[in-house]
Amino acid sequence: MFLHTKKSYSFDSEPILTVVIDTEEEFEWAAPFDRDSRSVKNIAYQHLAQKIFKKYNIVPTYCIDYPVVENDAAIGILSEWADKGECIIGAHLHPWVSPPYEEEVNRFNSYAGNLSYELEKDKLATLTDFIEKRTGRRPVIFKAGRYGAGPNTARILKELGYQVDLSVVADTSFSHDGGPNFIGLPTQPYWFDVEGKRLLELPNCRGYDGLLAKWGSFLYPKLAGAEGFRSLMAGALVKSGLLERIPLTPEGIRAADHIRMVRRMSSVGQNYFNYAYHSSSLMVGGAPYVRNDQDLTLFLEDMDIFFDYFLNELGGKHKTPLEMYDLLT
Repeated sequence: MFLHTKKSYSFDSEPILTVVIDTEEEFEWAAPFDRDSRSVKNIAYQHLAQKIFKKYNIVPTYCIDYPVVENDAAIGILSEWADKGECIIGAHLHPWVSPPYEEEVNRFNSYAGNLSYELEKDKLATLTDFIEKRTGRRPVIFKAGRYGAGPNTARILKELGYQVDLSVVADTSFSHDGGPNFIGLPTQPYWFDVEGKRLLELPNCRGYDGLLAKWGSFLYPKLAGAEGFRSLMAGALVKSGLLERIPLTPEGIRAADHIRMVRRMSSVGQNYFNYAYHSSSLMVGGAPYVRNDQDLTLFLEDMDIFFDYFLNELGGKHKTPLEMYDLLT
């Protein structure tokens, strides 16, 4: 297990939103992992979302991986925004494209937490130092590529000076693919101690709608799943209006679904929400969710609609991960 909870937080005041982008190369998600697949043309399209962020005074966090950092044009775009205070830059580790290249490239090793302590640390240390060299800022926010945190990740993060982790996906297990199992961990921010030092976890949001939404974290992993009978059960729960799980991402999920989920979860005491997507989704053909210009238009419109609801109608507030760290310290 990646984390050991010390204290979980809930908010009695306004709902809080963070915005995090997995900022990485574009590649064919269904194809085998490839160290030579390093194109980051998608970074030139991030201004499309950046305009929306500025409209709502949102400062997004771009967690960037090695191919982004090594590309002059890509790192130039993001560094300029960071210099203006319009974004924060964190680290995002895709081990198959991050040196040192010592492991076999395969699905199991695509989860950095499956690597040895020494190799996982070497890869993240190399990435961290490279980001600092290229941007002038040492990152203190981390999100594992493929959410691939493992038993050594927390220790490594503290040893390298990180303050915030964004790798946990609430109520989700990737064990079927050789990845981590996050079921049973808190859905709200929490601290955990590593050798006397504190690290803040801001979980990725998987919220619920339906009559049983309050108990979604307990019921959904037991009753529903992606395959076979459990998939049928998930469909039955949705059709009956009892329980539906809704990830807070514009990738394949519409703003109307986000709005009803956030409204429901806020009503039952969950007031922290982590909005996330992949940078490649802003380039047509860069990710499975945006295949044409119409898809891109809807993607951006849904972002705008959701932020307007959350900040203006719901009365929520935006905070960066570092502001969350200060708030909860």
